[in-house]
Amino acid sequence: MPYVVRRLAAFIVAALVQSAVIFAFLRMLPGDAAMVLGGTTATPEQTARLRAQMGLDRPYPVQYLSWLSDVLHGNLGVSQLSGKAVGAQVGVRMEVTLPLAVLGLAVALAIGIPLGVLAVTARSAKLRRALQICAIVAGSIPALWGGLLLVLIFGKGVGLLGVLPSQGFPSGGWRAPGRALASLALPALSIGIITGAQLLRYVRSALVDVCDTDYIAQAMVAGMTRAQAVRRVGLRLAAPQIVSVAGLAFASMMTGVVVVENLFALPGFATLLMNDLKGRDFLAVQSELLLLSLLFLVMGLVVDMLHHALDPRLKDAAGFGADADGGAAAVASAAVVSSAATGEGDEA
Repeated sequence: MPYVVRRLAAFIVAALVQSAVIFAFLRMLPGDAAMVLGGTTATPEQTARLRAQMGLDRPYPVQYLSWLSDVLHGNLGVSQLSGKAVGAQVGVRMEVTLPLAVLGLAVALAIGIPLGVLAVTARSAKLRRALQICAIVAGSIPALWGGLLLVLIFGKGVGLLGVLPSQGFPSGGWRAPGRALASLALPALSIGIITGAQLLRYVRSALVDVCDTDYIAQAMVAGMTRAQAVRRVGLRLAAPQIVSVAGLAFASMMTGVVVVENLFALPGFATLLMNDLKGRDFLAVQSELLLLSLLFLVMGLVVDMLHHALDPRLKDAAGFGADADGGAAAVASAAVVSSAATGEGDEA
């Protein structure tokens, strides 16, 4: 509990600091919503009246505290350009972006973890080398180029196979789940394959480090093959690192889908943010950026909690009194015992 309280306190402080930074940096940009609404033909007096009607003539500290008070009460404000509630707009757009990021992460995990394990356990040196080369090449592909390639292969009407939609999202949204999933398939593959290739390299590197420890040897002495020891013991020891990378990958997907959403004409959150930024709708932009920053903070908090659940070595740092070597040995021993109990060790 003391560790959880400290993490929550740090979360609150970081959120307040980020809100102040977002507000300050947006005010450094030239122009505002009044100038956009007034257009190039508006006189300075007309622009000043618009600014007063929108409350943009108030001192910055007053504007910041007013905005922060509204956010704490669950009110993200009203768009100065469209007149719609920012929270409602974000909710509609997140119905596209959030499932897209989840599907992209699922694709990345399905690619990165199995192939990362195979890159360590494969008996063929050529296969291991080929997986490393593929990971480097695939991880270096720009999302725009990768998406275009997938459209040319799988896109309906333009692709060689023509099996998946390449543009838009159903007007009914998730009331037609089959069509909605189909429209997100190519975008999810576009970001999932690239992220999966990067995850493959992280998993391989983490497992290589684990293979140099005595815990893999202990598992092999208990009757496992090297491949079984890596899968059943090595993955458990490397789990905290993999969780960290996966958590950061998910948060990055939420902010890095701008190109993908534009390419596939998806009405997602990234498109909304870019449109509001072009229109200098700072009230909407600052609320949207705050939500993104809170997402990063939440992912960091979740990853920290999962670390403590997966790695007993961290309990010592939190003041629970377990030593690091004993924690790692407990993880490895648990894996060996569970495998032996099911007879897998004897079969090996």
